[in-house]
Amino acid sequence: TEAILSRILESRYGVRRRFVISSSDRAARAAEEKREQNRRRILEEAERQGIEQAKAQRLALAKEREDAARAADPHYDFEKRAGISAAVNVAEALTETRFLMGATTFECEGAEAIFGDPFEISEPTPIAEAASARSGATILLGLVFEVTIKENRAGDRANVTIGISDGAGGIYIKKNLAAEELGFAKGLEKGLKGGPIPIAVIGKIMVDKFDGELIVSPKAIMKIKTVGRMDTAQKKRVELHLHSNMSQMDAIMTPAQIVNTAIRWGHKAVAVTDHGNVQAFPEMMLALEKAKVEDFKVLYGIEGYFVNDTARCVFGSKYPAFDEEMVVFDIETTGLSNRTCRIIEIGAVRIRAGEVVDEMDIFVDPECEIPEEITRLTSITNEMVAGAPKEREALEQFFAFAGDRLLIAHNANFDIGFIRVAAERQKMPFENTFLDTVGLSKYVNPELKNHKLDTIAKYYNLEDFHHHRASDDAKILSHIFFEMQRRLAEEGIDTFPRMMEAMSERTDPKKLPTHHIIIFAKNKEGLKNLYKLVSFGYLDYFKRFPRMPKSVIEQYREGLIIGSACEAGELYKAILDGRSTADIEEIASFYDYLEIQPLCNNRFLIEEGKVAGEEALKDINRQIIALGKKLGKPVCA
Repeated sequence: TEAILSRILESRYGVRRRFVISSSDRAARAAEEKREQNRRRILEEAERQGIEQAKAQRLALAKEREDAARAADPHYDFEKRAGISAAVNVAEALTETRFLMGATTFECEGAEAIFGDPFEISEPTPIAEAASARSGATILLGLVFEVTIKENRAGDRANVTIGISDGAGGIYIKKNLAAEELGFAKGLEKGLKGGPIPIAVIGKIMVDKFDGELIVSPKAIMKIKTVGRMDTAQKKRVELHLHSNMSQMDAIMTPAQIVNTAIRWGHKAVAVTDHGNVQAFPEMMLALEKAKVEDFKVLYGIEGYFVNDTARCVFGSKYPAFDEEMVVFDIETTGLSNRTCRIIEIGAVRIRAGEVVDEMDIFVDPECEIPEEITRLTSITNEMVAGAPKEREALEQFFAFAGDRLLIAHNANFDIGFIRVAAERQKMPFENTFLDTVGLSKYVNPELKNHKLDTIAKYYNLEDFHHHRASDDAKILSHIFFEMQRRLAEEGIDTFPRMMEAMSERTDPKKLPTHHIIIFAKNKEGLKNLYKLVSFGYLDYFKRFPRMPKSVIEQYREGLIIGSACEAGELYKAILDGRSTADIEEIASFYDYLEIQPLCNNRFLIEEGKVAGEEALKDINRQIIALGKKLGKPVCA
């Protein structure tokens, strides 16, 4: 302000003068004291509210955990349990000497003073709440992860920095010490080679003048212990689907930590199933040898990228002759999920010997609002479907038109899935054989980069059509099918069985969709075969992922145990797509055991609108269990 006033005076009047603004010391001190009192009052009120809010949150979290524990096990002793929680701001006294702080359980009985005088460890504060405890002495519990000692030039003093964390928060302890006081810090620094060291510190929480971060100015430090998370179940589980830090972006546990944790928890075995690789195997083996536990077993496995290179484009058991009647159809829907969305239009044409012989096109009342994006895509409005046949009547009309003829659709699993799920809702039979023209186009037109309907239509120089209207899509698809039939005939293929045989011979695994698959080696022969599959995947079938073709797995299946994997597995996807019972059973028959993941793992399917809710996820699990019973295959949760 003084400089600005000087510049104004010079610029306007050409006079150079220095300004000095001053006031009486008494008035300045009084004003400053008043501001400081007001600031303290605001901070104290904010601190009080913060403490009350943190306490309320801790109590609510503790109550929530206790309710969940008691619901899961009526005999669960909540007061004596020694588990951990990853919740932030957790602070819980488990006993007089045991505390759950952040994500770590600390045992303070037998605490040993290593700096300053011994102190009573009571009512410690979680590190994440240190900001609200900036007055008086505060007790923090944490694991030392870093020790830095910087001596001055004279060598008689040093700045000591100790980093601690309770798993949900972290803070630095800083102190300038005389040379003779550095023994404890050097001991901590040396001891870190064996892992993080648990300590309790009492001191003042303050702001570091150098970097503006919260620090602890310690009055005393004591060495304490931690209580590791335990599995308290009487009947221990065995993990069968587990990733180490060898699975990119999927886990942070090292293979050795996996083995040691499973042994500590009393498990009899543990699996490792990293994505597309077996890099954890040597470390798992060495960790087991070092642990010297005779009755513990490592299950060596992989979560591979499976491709069904025996896949076909015709699904079912009834194959007509090429010149017999078939039905080409398409549907429009309110969305992508056959379980939560509804059909709004069915268009179909009946063909015979390269000609269209009949047509049908009906709107369907979905009994719900059509989303705006669907109207923009299809031009179908709520007014257009008002008064149209409802689902059951529409299906009756379509089934009467199609009869038991072979159905043809583009990306048929989508259309057939909607029809099948709708038929199940209406308790109507639906067993038609069907053909997917996407799969057929990949065989007939391998030169195309994609096999979308409009891409193929343009490639065959067919007339323009209104894409995303069922009637137009069905008509144009019938002409595409005629063209593909002509090209098949030029190769001497004039029956569906011969067509599937030829497709199988020329399938490229690099162009097929991938599914997850779990594979375990059950003996040394299996381990050798597993290594071969990994090598083939990286050397011969790599495209984005190291792929494992079904035909190659079948060739090297000796000594392997094969599981259906998670929601990204072939079986789960087939159920989600609404494939026929026969198709699903055929897929399941390939696996040695079936798998069910926790509901939380699959909850994203609800958020994406692919299933209606949690009960729908449970229904899929029930279907997998029923499938396992029917086929005599173990189902692992």
